[in-house]
Amino acid sequence: MKTSKIFTLCLMGLAAVSLASCSDADEPITSLNFSRNLSPINVDAASTTENSTKVSWVASANATSYNLKVYEDSLSYKMEGTPAFEATNIAIKDLPYTISGLFYDTKYTVYVQAVTNGNESRTSNWNGAYFRTSAKQFLKNPKPADIADRSVTLSWETEEGFTVTSVKVGNITRDLTAEEIAASKATVTGLTPETEYTAYLYYNGKQCGNRKFSTIADLNGATLVHPGDDLTTIIQEAEEGATIALYGGTYCLNATTDDESGEVLTTGAVKVQKSMTIKGIYPTDRPTIKGRFELYGGAGLSISQAIIDGTLNSTTDQTFNYKDADMSYGALNVENCEIFGVENCKGLLYGNVTATIESITFNNCLIHDFTCEGGDFFDIRKSYAKKVTFTSSTFYNIAQKRDFIRYDDASGSYTDAAPEILVDKCTINNVLNESSEKRLLYVRFVGNKITWTNNLVTNTKAVYTNQSKTGAITYQNNYYFGCASANLFAASMPDAEPATFWNGDTSGSNGDDPQYKDAASGDFTLGNESVAKKKVGDPRWY
Repeated sequence: MKTSKIFTLCLMGLAAVSLASCSDADEPITSLNFSRNLSPINVDAASTTENSTKVSWVASANATSYNLKVYEDSLSYKMEGTPAFEATNIAIKDLPYTISGLFYDTKYTVYVQAVTNGNESRTSNWNGAYFRTSAKQFLKNPKPADIADRSVTLSWETEEGFTVTSVKVGNITRDLTAEEIAASKATVTGLTPETEYTAYLYYNGKQCGNRKFSTIADLNGATLVHPGDDLTTIIQEAEEGATIALYGGTYCLNATTDDESGEVLTTGAVKVQKSMTIKGIYPTDRPTIKGRFELYGGAGLSISQAIIDGTLNSTTDQTFNYKDADMSYGALNVENCEIFGVENCKGLLYGNVTATIESITFNNCLIHDFTCEGGDFFDIRKSYAKKVTFTSSTFYNIAQKRDFIRYDDASGSYTDAAPEILVDKCTINNVLNESSEKRLLYVRFVGNKITWTNNLVTNTKAVYTNQSKTGAITYQNNYYFGCASANLFAASMPDAEPATFWNGDTSGSNGDDPQYKDAASGDFTLGNESVAKKKVGDPRWY
């Protein structure tokens, strides 16, 4: 609902008003008499549409009716030119009064004056408010096929009497050609991949439509893959630095199928032997990849806008597994993905070879349902990952029997190694619940630096750590609920030896239920406003 802004056109002086003195107790003041009506007050234009609005005001004493005028673009409060609308003899009982026949996306000012029928001298000055009609919505929502990495094709409805004249997308504004106007369609180029935009349509400077959309992944030089293509072979034969772009659909890695029905029975791992990027093309139609990734030969890997499904894995290995020893691996970046394993996937990542990994990052991800039998959720044994980062992500229903982040001490195999671990803006729910001795941070690599900030931890029996080699953890703005070990620190574990090794978060808030909308279905929208205001956990749930 659109509302108006109210203003007063003039202030009437109160002249020659006689008030009885305090001694005149027997003659109380019962009214004030003016020579003319006061202007209507609280003039308001609301429920404004493309071509109408509803006006109301407070009645003026002694007035019998009201006059009304509407002027276009009259923000100077001057009643000049021909009114766009006018009416007389409006009764107060007829309010709110509907004004129609206006033009869309236009600024107007409505003026009202109070009238006493038969006594023109009592007609008040004008008072009013200004408002703006809504923009039309001729512009259609772009379909996925209309959105590319650096362009968008816009189309719109037509209406007799209105001919659109220009479009604007981001900082690109241009006039439409006669051919585009005739076709009711135009393509805007020069956009940036994977960027959110709002497209605007105009008629002689007046907006007549707007739509939001996001450009797709950068397809420049990418190998385009459709459902039915052999993704396993495409990955294994890819050149160094390749970009593999997936259309929406399901892709099974190293699958076995039923001979008769062709149904996929199991999936396996694909060998990633060259550094590459794998990404979904459309953010609203993410591809589903069934299977696992094994990294060889120092390969780096970037995956974005995909669903990684481990439910058909033929082995219980981790989703990401480093296989070749004596290597320096490039970065692993996982962005805007959903990853789940159920009982068929041991954990998220495994590094059990002597190798250096530049960095491991999971950002804006939903990661859930990893049983983690026989391995920890994030499990670095012999490898050295320089930086491990979990940000703006949600983890739930994982590692009930094991640890959340395990990082063993292989420092003797590396020179000047100092791993950094960052967990920031993450929601962590229903993890490590089958034992009170399991740890969120089972970190023993000497020289580690850990930062744990803005996280929401709920429903766990875990402690932070019970390892003397775990470094001093930097905590800030964390919130806890349903944590059996309070803020996961030593005070609740008095028998721990030595207690200082538990490294608990004494600054965090151990408070009220965050009131998740539907945790069982993976919806952690915060129903508790006081928790939401703290800006803790995955930002998608605020």
